Amino acid sequence: MLPGKDFTVRADGLLEFAPGIIHPEPDIRRLADALPVLYAQNIAPSDRPLYYMYRGVCWAKDEPVFVQHEIRYDITVILPGTIEGEYIKTVGHFHPLKPHSAETYPEYYEVLEGEALYLLQKNNRSGDVEEIIAVEAKKGDKVYIPPSYGHVTVNPGSGILVMANLVERNFSSLYAPFRDKRGAAYYYLQGQGEKGEFVRNPNYQNSVALKLMAAPSLPQPTPVVKGRTLYEAFLADPEAFKFLK
Repeated sequence: MLPGKDFTVRADGLLEFAPGIIHPEPDIRRLADALPVLYAQNIAPSDRPLYYMYRGVCWAKDEPVFVQHEIRYDITVILPGTIEGEYIKTVGHFHPLKPHSAETYPEYYEVLEGEALYLLQKNNRSGDVEEIIAVEAKKGDKVYIPPSYGHVTVNPGSGILVMANLVERNFSSLYAPFRDKRGAAYYYLQGQGEKGEFVRNPNYQNSVALKLMAAPSLPQPTPVVKGRTLYEAFLADPEAFKFLK
């Protein structure tokens, strides 16, 4: 799926889909929902929308393939802007363990429009950060969230960020690990120049250096995505995405 072909992005960030596409009403995350993970404190709650999540999007003709393989294709739209100097971000979550496994579910992202900053964080058993990676991604880039990593997505740009993901369709995300620490181990705030700056979250007892990477330098979990969108790649070879389950 691509903006302009399968859907268009309205000025307010909501999506208008082409006829024949199955799409739910979006789940809306508002400023009031994000208060527990923001850098600034004592912000008054409001209904200001921050991002929209469309879960289970697909062409009607493709739905049986997604259902058969228990994979879901989602689209998230993150609005541009800041909250007391912090760039708008998702509230962040971790994934539960797979059944009968010591491994958590992974997730696979793709930037469709705009630019993204993905914070990938691994915690130790006490809930403190063990590793954190900031991945800069632009349109067309794919970012794999490996098992054991939680993640937060930041919109660091001046335009709307539209991203898609493939994920196992049945599990429920875990929000408490980030909420209990008031967010990830680093916040991304407006800086003096064009780029923002990372500020360490003091709610973590240990201090871990942030690793900064560009999405094209990351390994991909399957070669089938080369030259294809995630949506196209999944339909071309659903078995190649068994690692998501």
